[in-house]
Amino acid sequence: MNAMDALLAIKGIGKVTAGKLLAAGIATPTDVVSTFPVRYERHFITAFQDAAIGIDSTLIAIVQQPATIAYIRKRLTKLTVEVLIEGHTVRVVIFNREFLRGALVPGIEIVCSGHFENDRRHFTANDLVLRKNYREGIIPVYNVDGIPDRTFAKFVAGARPLAPAAADETLPARLLTSRTLVGNAALLDIVHQPASIPDVETASRRIKYEELLRFGLSIHALKRANDRIAAEPKRYDLEKVRAFIQTLPFELTADQKQATNDIFADLKRPRRMLRLLQGDVGSGKTICAAIAIFAVWTAGEQTAFMAPTEILAHQHYLNLQTLFKPFGIGVAFLSGAIKGIARTEIMQGLADGRIAVVCGTHALIQEPVNYRRLGFAVIDEQHRFGVGQRKALREKGWKPDVLLMSATPIPRTLAIAVFGDMDVSSIHTLPGGRRPIVTKIGDFTDFPAIAAAVATEIAAGRQAYFIAPLVATDADSAALSVTEAADLVSRHLPSGFSVAVLHGKMKAADKDRIVAAFRQGETDILVATTVVEVGVDVPNATVMVILNADRFGLSQLHQLRGRVGRGGSQSYCHLITDVSVLADDRLTILEQTNDGFAISEEDLKRRGPGEVFGAEQTGIPRFKMANIVTDRDLLVMAFADAKTLFGDPDPVANALVGQALSTLESYHLD
Repeated sequence: MNAMDALLAIKGIGKVTAGKLLAAGIATPTDVVSTFPVRYERHFITAFQDAAIGIDSTLIAIVQQPATIAYIRKRLTKLTVEVLIEGHTVRVVIFNREFLRGALVPGIEIVCSGHFENDRRHFTANDLVLRKNYREGIIPVYNVDGIPDRTFAKFVAGARPLAPAAADETLPARLLTSRTLVGNAALLDIVHQPASIPDVETASRRIKYEELLRFGLSIHALKRANDRIAAEPKRYDLEKVRAFIQTLPFELTADQKQATNDIFADLKRPRRMLRLLQGDVGSGKTICAAIAIFAVWTAGEQTAFMAPTEILAHQHYLNLQTLFKPFGIGVAFLSGAIKGIARTEIMQGLADGRIAVVCGTHALIQEPVNYRRLGFAVIDEQHRFGVGQRKALREKGWKPDVLLMSATPIPRTLAIAVFGDMDVSSIHTLPGGRRPIVTKIGDFTDFPAIAAAVATEIAAGRQAYFIAPLVATDADSAALSVTEAADLVSRHLPSGFSVAVLHGKMKAADKDRIVAAFRQGETDILVATTVVEVGVDVPNATVMVILNADRFGLSQLHQLRGRVGRGGSQSYCHLITDVSVLADDRLTILEQTNDGFAISEEDLKRRGPGEVFGAEQTGIPRFKMANIVTDRDLLVMAFADAKTLFGDPDPVANALVGQALSTLESYHLD
């Protein structure tokens, strides 16, 4: 029986619906039954007297007056309707639901989900539905594209008799017992139709554990494969390395010293280094890499230093060139923009070994680039590169050691999951002399006051950034483009200030010219997109203003904020958004702390690793229910159990390990 016929055998499924299921990767009755809810919604009506101010609740209401619509700004409307709730008159407000106005006629019964604001007369809703369409109880949410959840639940019921194999156990019996997990057959009885909150918790725990166990198996399998790759230990000159460190104009922090020791221990081992060096913005990761690069040079081998953008790659080139010039170490910069004779000379220098260090973008892994002896690869902001690109760089030359750096730091237990098989070094402390950046959240109505504060800083000889989320103006979006942001700046700041605009779609030469002018202090204000998120190091810049800040993730906002605070002066960051409208407390952590570890953990908790690091780049699977932050205890448990399954004679364990080995290519670095 082909897939289409197998699905058509389920009551209620026709050819159109079967096509939608196939597009979602659901091809058999077993697939239907094994498609678990991604979450559950708890739909329960709250009595008026039990609905606390500021706490979400769901209330039954009767419409008293026709709804009105107010157009606040581009793509933002406010619907207001007066209702009666258990004899109390309440004004309900909901945003961007103008299409509901026709249905909200006097006398109609509706269900309002949301919260009371400052009193019990004003209710801000996040959802309004007709009473007749409201479903009470514990509702499974499947998120199968094009198929309503209620409809899919019916398909599951119809598929159960046709899918006996769906009840086969997929976890070893010893793990079910030791971890107090429900068996697969019992799971199917409760997961699609839980009768209580304990049912939901029982089903969710089993599903999350198995997802994390399978992920842990793939990570352990990958680490075992990497550990089998032999490499020659680096024979570096320790005395020369010590002399180089003595030339640095500052003392290394304790964390920098520990990270450097970790790297040197790897260089001595007869296996390839695969280490992640993570630390906050400005924590000094690059100097640790520079010390390692110097050591590799004393061993007669070359280094490729790859960054995701030309701006960042060029910044690394300038820094390394300054550090290494007294020692006669050849450093080059290579990107797709370098052509002709200059490119040919760099290629020849890499091939014959005259160039010891090359900084660049993904151009470093293009086929025409050949190295005499590539022994070390440093990849900055590693999560911005795809799995294939990282693999291609590693395979250049003679089994190079690999050091990856990330300025989106996370606690070690999470790093095990996000970065898989790598060894991890973390830099927590910032170099001395850095002042915490003062961060404030404001509404667009605060812009004149913020502009005045920026003007004061510039008048004192400082510089400022203004960040906009869009390159081009979008009539359908409330977000600002760099052009609109530049216009806003010109209308609110003195005309004597010099302003430049920068975005990623400009020609490389133009970007270089604009960044160079800002670095040299020739430009007072740089209006840009996130192209400046990494690689622009201007100690004289003390103000960062981020427009439409709600459009960015917390880690990205922290990275952008890190463009200031690099000198000795007090620096400031202003996050401008429609705070009063959105009522979103997500950004408040940026006001409360400058700790990148805490901020990225909160970002992961809210958005998940796929959004923070990029699903393709990290190789982390899309979990149905598991969350590597909120389910950290379960993650640690599952990873520990995964290691014990290798060599286990249990047939179910063997099957799990075999599946992990067959999917190695989809994870991380190999």
